[in-house]
Amino acid sequence: MTKKMEATFLAQELLADSSLAPVQLAFEGGPESGWRIARNGADHVQLGPGYQCLEVERCGVCSTDLARPFLPFPLPQVVGHEIVARSPDGQRCVVEINASHRARGLLDSECAFCSAGLDHHCPERLVLGLHDLPGGFGRQILAPVHSILPISDAIDDDVAVLLEPFAAALHAVDSLSLKGGDRIAVLGPRRLGLLVIAALAARRRAGQIDVEIYAWSRREALREKALALGADQASAPPKDSKPGQVDVVVDTTGSPDGFTHALALARREVHLKSTHGKSAGGLRHSTELVVDELSLEAWPGPSAFKTRAPHPNPPCLAWLSSASNPPEMKNAEILAQTNAREMLRRLESRRLGQIPRADWAVVDSLSQADEAIRPIPDEEVSLVKPGGTIFIDPSPRPATAETSVLATALIERGLRVSTSRCGDFRSALALLEGDFRLRADLPTLVTHHLLADQLERAFQIAESPEAIKVVVDQPLNRR
Repeated sequence: MTKKMEATFLAQELLADSSLAPVQLAFEGGPESGWRIARNGADHVQLGPGYQCLEVERCGVCSTDLARPFLPFPLPQVVGHEIVARSPDGQRCVVEINASHRARGLLDSECAFCSAGLDHHCPERLVLGLHDLPGGFGRQILAPVHSILPISDAIDDDVAVLLEPFAAALHAVDSLSLKGGDRIAVLGPRRLGLLVIAALAARRRAGQIDVEIYAWSRREALREKALALGADQASAPPKDSKPGQVDVVVDTTGSPDGFTHALALARREVHLKSTHGKSAGGLRHSTELVVDELSLEAWPGPSAFKTRAPHPNPPCLAWLSSASNPPEMKNAEILAQTNAREMLRRLESRRLGQIPRADWAVVDSLSQADEAIRPIPDEEVSLVKPGGTIFIDPSPRPATAETSVLATALIERGLRVSTSRCGDFRSALALLEGDFRLRADLPTLVTHHLLADQLERAFQIAESPEAIKVVVDQPLNRR
């Protein structure tokens, strides 16, 4: 019989008004039996099996932590998800943050998302430091057992603490539709943007991509850092918003205005990484677009899909647009319904055993795109499956139709907006272990170390121009 484990500690939890307050958390249970989490002595969360209690050594402050009050998850919560920890046997490790069925080792789960390899998007997942699971600014965490990765001595502590955001940056690079000789600009290179530049440069050194790397920042110190990490050119963002100054822009500004600027400058693609919880470019659910890793582009017509081979379970196209009629497509299932919520219910009842989502949706406006991204208020469920595309119908529009910089870029210029969220830690570790320069460069991004009882100060510094990456150390682990 597995021995029951207990851990009680004080931490700082984030409140809805962005302030911090002390809280006592207690974990009781085990990986096989499940866990009870108590908050200030009262039951808080009951977890099933598949979690291991780890001792936190350090945790990085992320822009998502700073924007957490704007995200659609309840507060208060102990936040922090860029974690280096120790396992019960003393092994130094990092932790992927999504507690899906697969991550918890529940391989007999009937979850269609986990079965399809989309466990990062499992609808029943909890997220470390973001959704219910207490995060890395406390002394202990409960981590999904299959998300705990040991790290070798070749990985410095200040590299290990950057692994979660670096994996996300690498995933962004690997998600881009790049062509040989492309000019790619990273807009707003700071915490995440500098990691994107480092990932681009590492992939280029490995001969895997052929691109010119531009860094656009208003701050000279960040431009110099971008050049040191491998950018070919670094300058202030162009004031002239003439489209096509580069082929691809990766927006890491964390700002709706940054997204608007990116749309004005890219020729072919804007990749959005910002999860600030605010409307951007006329899209209310821009953060949710990133969370679900969806793309936006103009509907190219059915001819673009003719090369797809017949399949016993053909992809599903949800036709929501009322601007034109749905086409005939031999290699896809087409469902027509202008109400996204009713379409979602229809899919949930018809596609048993499969992911109950559409592969693509066609809408006639950004407001309808918002409805497709979140058909049901207060539920984090999309009509379109993770990694899918929402197409804007470019059919002639009435004079009263909505207009926005995003709609114009998609329809009139043929721009594509792609997104990405969490990355694969194993791919990131493999790249780090094989690239000495990358391992030497990344620690230069850590500008501040503070203790956990200085969390309020750590957040203040992280929001200031003087910092790049702020790391919070548990008291016994400070350098």
